[in-house]
Formats: sequence, C-alpha cells, structure tokens
Amino acid sequence: MKAFRMLRPRTCGEAAQLLAKHAGARVHAGGTDLLDLMKERIETPDTIVSLCDGEGLDQVRIEADGSIWIGAKTTLAQLAASDACARFLPTLAHAAGQAASPQLRQRATIAGNLAQHTRCGYYRVKTFPCLKRGGDTCPAKADGGVQDTAGIFAGDCISAHPSSIAPVLGALDAEVTVRDGKGARQVPFQEFWAGPKPGVGTDTILQAGEVIEAIHIPARGKKQHHGYYEVRQKAAFDWALVSCAVRYETVDGKVTDASIWFGSVAPTPWRAAKAEAALVGQACSDAAAEKAAAAALTEAKPAAGAAYKVTLAAVALKRALADARRRSG
Repeated sequence: MKAFRMLRPRTCGEAAQLLAKHAGARVHAGGTDLLDLMKERIETPDTIVSLCDGEGLDQVRIEADGSIWIGAKTTLAQLAASDACARFLPTLAHAAGQAASPQLRQRATIAGNLAQHTRCGYYRVKTFPCLKRGGDTCPAKADGGVQDTAGIFAGDCISAHPSSIAPVLGALDAEVTVRDGKGARQVPFQEFWAGPKPGVGTDTILQAGEVIEAIHIPARGKKQHHGYYEVRQKAAFDWALVSCAVRYETVDGKVTDASIWFGSVAPTPWRAAKAEAALVGQACSDAAAEKAAAAALTEAKPAAGAAYKVTLAAVALKRALADARRRSG
C-alpha cells in the first residue's frame, strides 16, 4: 500500500473543504472498501479525509414530520439494531443485518455501502485491462462466462453494483444529502447514479470535493407495505447474487403506488419501472407478483454467464412481494 496522510475533520463541511484542497484525496469512513482498493493499488491517494471524528454522523433519528434521517457514518450494525428502523423501515434493518459478516457490519457505513466500487474481479486486479479503470474494453463482457459479477441490465460494462442496501433505499424513495465546500444539496435516489464511465471507479454522481452527509427517507402513509429478499450462494460473508426491495401502497386492497428496485443485476441499482406499472391497480397476490416479475425482465440482456440471474431476479421479486404481504399480516 502506498504511504498516505490522514486528515480527520469534525464536520462534513470541513471534509468537503479538505477534499477540494487536496487533489485526488479520498473519503474514509469505515474503510472496508477503500482499504482493499488501496492494497491492490487500484486507488493510490496521497491524502485520506476521514469521517471517523465527524460529529453527529452516526445517528438515526425521526424528524418532526415523521421522516427518517440517517447520518453517513451510521454502520450497518447500527441500522440493523435501530429501533426507528425496526418500527418504520423494517426492510432496511433486515438488509443491513444480512450484509457481509458481523465484524464488517460493525465498520461498514451506509454511505460507504452506497459509494463502494464494483466487486468485479477484472476491476479489482490491476494486471487485467478494465474499462472502468480506463481501458478500451470490458474483459468480463469479452469473457462472457463471468457468473458472480456480471449484470443482466448492462451496456459496455457488465459489472454489478454490490450494494444490498441501495435497492431498499431506492424503494423507499430516499434522498441523498451531498455536501461540498459551498453547502449541501438533496439528490433524489434515482438521480444519484451515473453508471460506469471509462477511467471512473465510482458509479455515483459524486464529484471531486463532494461527500455524502446523510440519507433522508420521507414519511409515508399507513397503507404502505415493505418487502425485501436476496439470493446468495452461502449464508454469510458474501454479496448477494440478486436482491430485490419493494414498497407499495394500497387503497381498498388495490395497489395505487409501487416502487421496485433490484441489486446486483446492473452496474448501478436497477429500478424496475415496468414491474411497478404491472403491479399498480392489482390486488397484491401471487398472480400479480408473477405478472410484475415477467414485466420486470422484458429488457434483460444478460451475458452468457449471468443468464441464470434472470430466473433469480424473478424469484427475488416474487418473494420480496410475498415478504411485504407477510409483514402486513
């Protein structure tokens, strides 16, 4: 690992100013992704701006209007144990409690989970050429047989975004508070993702000098239903092969509004707009879930090695909807 200096500001505002001042600096919170990238020399910053001393950034609080505010430094373990999440955001607590291992959940933060880089082996091993690292082609796409990272909704890069928290936040219509040296702005979750670009490791809209400060989840009505399901190869210390989070609202037993997001099927979290449209107007049942799953996958164009994920995605969506019905009694 290349030698570096670490700066420890007290606020996100100070962190943003330091990032702007030191070209090429990187943000550190839990470090579970950044340190791995530095060990492999995928990232070689001279300066690390750490949020470890950031004040008030590790809290989950209920606002006066019923919305939920989650500080960027809140760990996955804190989310899983949060009373506010258990009461109002049960799928977020559930997904956080399944992620990685108990040791990693104690360090990994919600902001880092969103901003983490792809786990594609071609990207993570510097001896391979890689489109995201500035190469001309995507070796995983050329290979065609990659199973654990290739997405089913992808273009020139077929890496899969690994966050299992992101689909839940998408389904909850979260907003991301992004701060730079001049102030903060609210970014709707769907607009937070930029997709893979040659030579750019992140798949977010974050620019140099910007840092995630918090996640804000708006309050919803009482007829709101949440569900989440993920498929893994093993029970622990593994990234989901496919994950799916759903939220829908009902009036007189019929779905009036739905939000459905997948994880690990594309370079960014994937919103299944066609599945949402298929569900609206239906009573949420097994038949409606089958219809939504079929609609969700009409645009799937998997690499050969990831074709199995089409089946897994359909299963994950149907079981996420079943989970929502179970939670609603």
